[in-house]
Amino acid sequence: MIRIRLRSFVSPASLALLAAVVTVSTASAQSSIGMQGFGYPVGGGSVRTNGTGGAFAEFDALTPTNPAALGGLTRTVITAQAEPELRKLTGNGVSEKSTLQRIPLIMLIFPARRGVAVGLSATTFLDRTFSTATTGSARIDGISIPTSDRTDVRGAINDLRAGAGWQISPRFRVGVAGHLYTGENRATRERAFADTLKLGSVIDSSRVTYFGTALSVGGEATLGKGFTALASYRRGNEINARIRDTIVSKASAPTRTGAALRYDGIVGSVFAVGIEQISWSRMASLGSATIAPTDAMNWHAGAEVAGPKFRGLPVLVRAGYARNELPFGTPGQTARENRLSAGLGLPVAGEDATLDLSVQRASRTMSGSGFKESAWLLGIGIQIRPRN
Repeated sequence: MIRIRLRSFVSPASLALLAAVVTVSTASAQSSIGMQGFGYPVGGGSVRTNGTGGAFAEFDALTPTNPAALGGLTRTVITAQAEPELRKLTGNGVSEKSTLQRIPLIMLIFPARRGVAVGLSATTFLDRTFSTATTGSARIDGISIPTSDRTDVRGAINDLRAGAGWQISPRFRVGVAGHLYTGENRATRERAFADTLKLGSVIDSSRVTYFGTALSVGGEATLGKGFTALASYRRGNEINARIRDTIVSKASAPTRTGAALRYDGIVGSVFAVGIEQISWSRMASLGSATIAPTDAMNWHAGAEVAGPKFRGLPVLVRAGYARNELPFGTPGQTARENRLSAGLGLPVAGEDATLDLSVQRASRTMSGSGFKESAWLLGIGIQIRPRN
C-alpha cells in the first residue's frame, strides 16, 4: 500500500508553482484574460471616476491619480467602495463564469491651511485572485492513476499613497505624492488521487511578497471659457519580489504619464477626455522569461450632468467610454479591453454624505487567440464629509 500526504515542502514542484505566481498562465486556466502575469490593473478610480469611463481620474480628488486634485478642498472626506466583478470567458467552444469581490479604494482627505489639503489612500494596484481545477493522471509504480488538481492563488499588489495638493490661485493647482507598493501572492496546489484508500492528497504551497516605491506629481491650469487642462506623472522606483527575507528578483515599478481636458462651461455639467501611458514593461525582470508585459496606452471620455433633485440636491448622472490595453499577455499576444460605463451620485444626507453607484460593461480580447471575455463591474461607494 502506498499512502502519500505531504504539506508545505520545498521542491521543484514548489518552485514551479512559485514561478506561476510571477509568470503568465493561459487564459483558459485562470478563467480570465485580465488576470495573467502579475494581475489585472484595477485602476484605483473612485466610483465617480469609474462611472465616467475613467475620464475624471485627473481631477477627481477621490481618485489617487493626480495629487493636484486635492488642492483647495475645505472639508474632510472619508470614502470607501466595493466593486464586485462578474465575468465570463469564452474560447474553444467552452464558456466559464467566475465572480470576484474587491474593495479597491479607501481614502481620507483633510484640509490643512492656505489652500493645502492632504490625502491618504489605499488602492488595489494589481489584482491576481483565481482558482482552477483540472483532471489528469499520474504513473505510480508503473500504474496510471486518475488525478484531480486544484490551484488557488490569492494575491494583489496594493498602492498606499500619501499626497498633498496646493491651490496656488483660483486658476492653478499643483500636487505631489509618495507611493508604497506592497502585497503578496499565495499559491496553493492540491493533487487528489481517485484511489483514496491507497493514496492520500499532495499539497504544495508558496508565497511571494512585493515591495516598491514611486513618486508622483501633478498640475491643473484653468484655460478660460470653461476649459481646464490637467496632467500628472508618476515615476516608478525599484520594486522587488521576496521569498521569506530573500530578494529573488528586482525590477522597476511602471512609470505613468496622464493628461486630460475638462469642460464645465455648461451649468451643472462636466465633460472630459483623457489619455494615459503606462510603462508596464519596466516590470519584466520581476518575473520569468515567459512573462510578456507590454506598455499600455489608454483612452477615456466621459460626462456628468445634473439630473432631477433628490432631498433638495440634484442627482448626478454619469456615462463614459474607455479603451484600455492590458499589461500582461503571452509572447506575441496582447490583451485589450473596451468599457462602457454609467453611474449615479445620490445626496443621501445633503452635502454631508453621498452614495455613488456605477456599472461597467467590459469586453476583453486577446490577439492571436480565440478567447473572448465579457464582464460586469458593479461599484458602490460612500462619501462622508464631516462638518469641520
